[in-house]
Amino acid sequence: MDFLQRTPFFRLLLPFILGIILYQYVELFRWSLLALFGLSFILVLLSVVIRTPKRQFQFRWLFGCGIFLFLLSSAYFLSVVHDGESAFDHLHQKGIYRVELNSAPVEKAKSIMCKVDVLQYYDSAWKPAHGQAILYFQKDKQASTLLFGDRLMVEADFAEPEKALNPNGFDYAAYLKRQGVGATCYMASGSWKAIGRNDGFSIRREADKWRNYLLHVYRKFNIQGDEFAVLAALTLGYTDDLQPDLKASYSATGAMHILSVSGMHVGVVYVVMAFLLGFLNKTQRQKVFKGVFIMLFLWAYAFLSGMSAAVIRATLMFSFVALASCFERKSQIYNTIFASAFFMLLYNPNFLYDVGFQLSYSAVLSIIFFQPILGKLYKPTNKVTRFGWEMFSVSIAAQLGTMPFTLYYFQQFPNYFLITNIIAIPLSSLVIYLAIGLLLTSFIPYLSVAVAFLLKWSLWLLNFVIVGIQNLPYSVSHFSLDIRQTLMLFLAVFCLSAYYFNRKFAALFVGLASLMIACVFNLQTNYETLTSKRMIVYAGQKGSHVSFINRNQHAVFTTDSIEAEKIGKIFWQNQKLEKAAFIQSSGSDGFVSFDGRRILILTQDFLSKKISYKPIEIDFLVIGNKLKPKIDQLLDCVHPRKIIIDKSISKWYANTIREACTARRIGFYSVAEQGAYTLNIKD
Repeated sequence: MDFLQRTPFFRLLLPFILGIILYQYVELFRWSLLALFGLSFILVLLSVVIRTPKRQFQFRWLFGCGIFLFLLSSAYFLSVVHDGESAFDHLHQKGIYRVELNSAPVEKAKSIMCKVDVLQYYDSAWKPAHGQAILYFQKDKQASTLLFGDRLMVEADFAEPEKALNPNGFDYAAYLKRQGVGATCYMASGSWKAIGRNDGFSIRREADKWRNYLLHVYRKFNIQGDEFAVLAALTLGYTDDLQPDLKASYSATGAMHILSVSGMHVGVVYVVMAFLLGFLNKTQRQKVFKGVFIMLFLWAYAFLSGMSAAVIRATLMFSFVALASCFERKSQIYNTIFASAFFMLLYNPNFLYDVGFQLSYSAVLSIIFFQPILGKLYKPTNKVTRFGWEMFSVSIAAQLGTMPFTLYYFQQFPNYFLITNIIAIPLSSLVIYLAIGLLLTSFIPYLSVAVAFLLKWSLWLLNFVIVGIQNLPYSVSHFSLDIRQTLMLFLAVFCLSAYYFNRKFAALFVGLASLMIACVFNLQTNYETLTSKRMIVYAGQKGSHVSFINRNQHAVFTTDSIEAEKIGKIFWQNQKLEKAAFIQSSGSDGFVSFDGRRILILTQDFLSKKISYKPIEIDFLVIGNKLKPKIDQLLDCVHPRKIIIDKSISKWYANTIREACTARRIGFYSVAEQGAYTLNIKD
């Protein structure tokens, strides 16, 4: 009870989070939402109307329940509003549109990605339009000149973002929807032209200009390659230059948090500014000026670094700390954290589903809670061992809170995270200090060159250490959790932590029971895998991939083993399957027998111009690899019970096959439309 009294924002945050989650799983009608608001108002009103002290104590729960329902309903309503903002007016309506770039273009491997606001569409006259979209421009000289704020006229056929088509696949549509984006489109050269530019004032555009200027300062001092990529990501949240192999190295060693501007980075900025303004502590007016200036500087840094969920959280937290220091009040750290989370979710409820948001808060809360406990286990006597022990205890504390999320989202655990953090965190902090020093001294000859030299070699050393740790044997353990196991692990951590403080048997029992239930879920998955037989036709962008799973063993018939592993790896790990045996289609005629089923996987048109007096009876015909065989001629050679076409087959040819199947009374399944096809075989 004492904790709840000292952290009022926790009591506000809990129903707000429940309301956001409720929106994802329960659809409330407008009248029912209004009824919840009305009920909350009545409960609060009754608590105010009651005047008798005895009755007030007896019905003291009325006010709390009223506020709880009000916050839950408000979160639900705000979630409805934010989802409405991502609605797109003109899906699948090919036409002429006027759009404006609302962020800086991002260069991809084969295109230039731009986030745009759709302003108008042409229908005998220009009419207003609503919605945000992602446009992928074909790389050319004209597309490379696009800038934040440019206005374009485009000929586009906007489509919904692609949903998750494969088991345990990434739901790109939900991801974009939570960012307010409702459509995507590919823009070929010649299908668009620039028509002007929005010259009105925009904080985001100005922030983008300043960030580009600061990046130019880094480049001016000959900081290039991986050193520039890490520096830009670490200090300004600019990740476009990060190479996939470098990202993989930081992820495998548990140092990925270094590359996203978050609490550590904002904390360093706060410490630097507090130190530089330390002389403003003599009068109350100076303290207020100091706190306000620090807050303004922190928010300026947040804008420059891209306004990610993590940096907003950290900036809000340190803003509250700065505000409290103005009035010489000690900031209650838990309440500060919960307050920042509450205001972030109030601004955008979809932040709750941001992986960075979840990892950031779990890490901070875990460090604050567990680090003092671990710190009491050992009391170093000198500065070196004290520093090492602090780094050790902070790393362990952070992993306790983030491990369930790490295993759930990334299916891997960095075994050498302690070594990584003990070395990489001080190095990255040094990099931040040197980067601030370079930006402050960039106009001073010789001194700026010296700072840049130290900065460049610090970055090289940081990358060298990270790659070296990754190359150590057994640097990564692959392990996966489902959502049930993740929730049970968090419940176990919470209950066992509660038992540490209050020594109540109920908390210990629930914590141990949660661990046991998580193990039972794992055993259940293993049992289902060891008793299952399945055929899965995946949705691949480049090739055709079909899994044949016989208990925990499986083989994959594929035209591209790299893409097949990328698509299926998470699902295979979650199902506790052994390493896949890849069968390349180039060395096979495509005929497969699986548990008595006869299957033809057609990735080569070897039946072209073949004549059969009697069609071969098969159970399944899988057509893929962008083939366009003459369907009538094909069905004269084989007679399937069902035809499955994978995602590589074009839409117009899929309709041709569909019509032929309807005419011949053959089952039809389109992976592109319905998702991966799964055949479960029971013994």
